[in-house]
Amino acid sequence: MLTNKVRPNPNNISRRIKVNVPEGCYEKAQMGLELVKSAVMELAKANPDGIKNSDTAKYLGLQSDYGGGSKDYLSYSILGILMKEGKIKRNEKKKHVAVSE
Repeated sequence: MLTNKVRPNPNNISRRIKVNVPEGCYEKAQMGLELVKSAVMELAKANPDGIKNSDTAKYLGLQSDYGGGSKDYLSYSILGILMKEGKIKRNEKKKHVAVSE
């Protein structure tokens, strides 16, 4: 699975932050991202009236169990990426709907 994405340039990252990124780690993350996006799209297509962010997190098992009140940041980020790509839109009921292809 290849995408036309640009790999992050370490020269553009703040010099104060020192993170060692093992070879192949970025590619693995991008493959995982594509799988999660695909699952979210399937969920949206199966629910033509739309899905809420909390639905996405709950039914796809994407909720965080990290201490704190917000548990749905990952699914919110995925929905945001899909909206930016034009694959999902938010309707007047604040639900996310798959865009017809």
